[in-house]
Amino acid sequence: MITVVAIECPFCKDTVYSRARHDMRYCSCEKVAIDGGFNYTRLVYDPSLASLPTKSIQLDTDKKALYDDWNKGKAKYGLIKGK
Repeated sequence: MITVVAIECPFCKDTVYSRARHDMRYCSCEKVAIDGGFNYTRLVYDPSLASLPTKSIQLDTDKKALYDDWNKGKAKYGLIKGK
């Protein structure tokens, strides 16, 4: 198990998190994004939002699997589709 910093898009309800440094990850509607992996957290969001809170989520994986997912373009991790 590993804990990552994530954001939930208030528009499409997707939850996104960055898997590695320089992994800019957008939600489905592309109104929010997160970057930085475990090195830093940079948020990008629609200017109509006053702020965008982060949250911590638990994943059943490890840092190496997340990095490999990003580095090899598998895209198994990083986006949890909203309902």
